[in-house]
Amino acid sequence: MTTVYVRYGSAGTILEIFTRDQPDMILTPHDDEEPLIAKFLRDPLGLEDAFPPLKKWQLWLAALELEPPVFKADVLSLVNGMGDMSVKDKETVRIMIEDAQEYSRNDPRIDLLAMAMGIPPNQMDDLWRWAAGIKPV
Repeated sequence: MTTVYVRYGSAGTILEIFTRDQPDMILTPHDDEEPLIAKFLRDPLGLEDAFPPLKKWQLWLAALELEPPVFKADVLSLVNGMGDMSVKDKETVRIMIEDAQEYSRNDPRIDLLAMAMGIPPNQMDDLWRWAAGIKPV
């Protein structure tokens, strides 16, 4: 437990967090383990809200909705054929694709996968948001 000092906006949103009190600023002390404080410290830009983590099945079902559909086996084959990647890097990507239970949009390997699938970043962002809405049947 560490005390941090929080500056709030007029709507009560966290604007900044400091490790010590600041002169001439209205700050409120909090425990850094309080849920809202911990979330802000972990994700100050709010990316977790904008791009929630996807379950493995959500990502690959979304890939099937692309035109043409993207199949996991094809992506694995493409990664395996990349001559500029080391064997270790290829295995790392394979493990990430096949064994991860959840994917984070801000993981740089997601952008690597998007490139391999021919998906531009803005389309991947849209696909990600859409996929987050897929619910199990």
